[in-house]
Amino acid sequence: MYFSRMEIQNPREEGQCVHFQPADLVAMAEKHLRAAGVSESDWEGRRFHWAGAIDSPPFKGLVMQCARRHGDWALTKIDRRKDGVQPEEEGFRELERV
Repeated sequence: MYFSRMEIQNPREEGQCVHFQPADLVAMAEKHLRAAGVSESDWEGRRFHWAGAIDSPPFKGLVMQCARRHGDWALTKIDRRKDGVQPEEEGFRELERV
C-alpha cells in the first residue's frame, strides 16, 4: 500500500476516521526526518515503527510500520491485537535502514 504526498499532507479531512492511520505514521516519519535535517533525497530505505493502545473493540493494540520505497511511503506492517502491545513495542521510532 503506497501513500501519495496529497494523502500525507492532510490525513484528517472532514468525515475521516479519527483512529491512528498509516498517513499519521508517514506524517510522523517525515516530521522526524525534517527535524533531523535529513534531505528528502536520503529518505529512501528509511523505516519507521509505531505501536500503542487503541480503543477499537475487539482490538486493544496496534503495531504499524512503514518504509520509503521508490520515492513513496509503503505500509509494511499492520497488526491489530486483541491483547494490546508490549511496553517495549510502544511508541514511535526509526528502525534499521534497509
